[in-house]
Amino acid sequence: MPKASAIQPQHGSHPLGKIEVLPNAIHSIAVDASLTCYGVLGMASPHLRYGQAIILAPEQRNQGVKVQTQDEQIVIDVYVALEYGLRISEIAHNIMSTVKFATEKMLGVPVAQVNVNVQGLIHGPTAPDKK
Repeated sequence: MPKASAIQPQHGSHPLGKIEVLPNAIHSIAVDASLTCYGVLGMASPHLRYGQAIILAPEQRNQGVKVQTQDEQIVIDVYVALEYGLRISEIAHNIMSTVKFATEKMLGVPVAQVNVNVQGLIHGPTAPDKK
């Protein structure tokens, strides 16, 4: 298994050492930021099963985020399941700005892109049942 490349949030050297942030930490930041957005019901797997979204269990949520680094900038892909009946574009833009802000605030490294992939729409717990 290849070693994950670490991101160094501070430029230059410090006499006490250096700081490295592994992609798994960035996954956690992106997951937490995504789940705080209105309309997001859960993190989803990047792969569909029989054309249906796979909602990830809490211990597997980091699999719903992919992180790449390009020229000391971060590119984040987020895979989510949204609540049916809401405006998808508004929720996606909210996820983009929230994940970008949280990541840049915590790491001090610019985020080049946040790509939101809507894997499925789910009737949320607040949706009325139709009989």
